[in-house]
Amino acid sequence: MKIDQISATAGGGQSAFSFPGGVAAATAAVNDASGATPVGRQLDAYHALSGRWAGASPGERAALTHALTESPFARTIQTAVNTFTRAAWPGADAVPPAPQQRMRDAFEGLSSDDQQIIASLQVGVPGSPPPASVDDYRARLQAELDAVQAPTGPVDTVTLSPEAQARLAGAVPAEPTAPPVAPTPEMAPAINAYSRAGR
Repeated sequence: MKIDQISATAGGGQSAFSFPGGVAAATAAVNDASGATPVGRQLDAYHALSGRWAGASPGERAALTHALTESPFARTIQTAVNTFTRAAWPGADAVPPAPQQRMRDAFEGLSSDDQQIIASLQVGVPGSPPPASVDDYRARLQAELDAVQAPTGPVDTVTLSPEAQARLAGAVPAEPTAPPVAPTPEMAPAINAYSRAGR
């Protein structure tokens, strides 16, 4: 799993501007560094501004770009994404399920505000519909981890006999000896013939 895409339109990429109070209110929300504006509202404002950027005039784009890249909340987003991606990086040679495990663990290690940001931006989950909540994003990460983990089931066992265990240990088996055979009256002619032939 590669973390190479952030969906900036998740949760608010409408062509019509839908943030209450318009562009000015959304810009004020992302520029609020006091902590008075909840992270959820700031995310809504950020997504609304991001969705407006494509259809904006060149003059408006300059203001939108500043709000989306240089505002206090934009910097908070950058810090959250950097923290998450560094913690989630499993190494270049990692094979499943290590990347999925690291990504899930990295997400769980974030603060609740940063979890909201990462879930809202769908970091590492390109092309997916926007998650409705942090819990949805968490469930998505868990599902990806479950999908690559080896299924666990009953293990077949084999019990070796003492002789087989001795052979595996390197013991040399003793030559088998045939049990003695008691002669019967019917065998007498054959035994006599064998004895005469050997003289």
